[in-house]
Amino acid sequence: MKKWLLGGLTLMALVLTGCQSPPPAEKPAEKPATAASKPERDPKVIEEIRATLQQHDKALGEKNLDALMDTYVNDADTVALGTSNGERWVGTESIRNAYTEMFKDYDPNTLDVKCDWKTGQNLGDMAWLAATCQAKDSLKGKARQYELNVTAAMLKQNGKWRFAMLHMSNPPASGPPPASDAPKAGG
Repeated sequence: MKKWLLGGLTLMALVLTGCQSPPPAEKPAEKPATAASKPERDPKVIEEIRATLQQHDKALGEKNLDALMDTYVNDADTVALGTSNGERWVGTESIRNAYTEMFKDYDPNTLDVKCDWKTGQNLGDMAWLAATCQAKDSLKGKARQYELNVTAAMLKQNGKWRFAMLHMSNPPASGPPPASDAPKAGG
């Protein structure tokens, strides 16, 4: 149940690694109308966000609660969400308590995550991320595999990027097929 947070948070470094590309060497004289609203990607900002994600991943693997909580915005409205209604933690104390319980739910240093789809953007002091990933870990030596959908919003607080909102969920094991795979009517 709580494996979403373990896997999803560790994969966030992978999300930004693949979703942000450096700005083009030359800027075109005119941008298409749809690209005009999209900000240029700042490599310095991307590296700052990656550093926060790496801190989170390291702390999660080591079960270092203080270092992990330093990756969150210190605010009563900071949110972490999981798959179900019961997996909603609001405020840093609630999130801290959730991680304390989650630390009991996996073997340290066993997580491996591969994201086959990822994206993200930053604008000023705010960034967002999204990914769909395959995760592996173990609990009491027993291997586990699962999928994760992840979304997050980050804010720059006191000169450092931190999570303001993090949502990870496990898709249902046997949901309906995608619309493109559905049988056609009448044939």
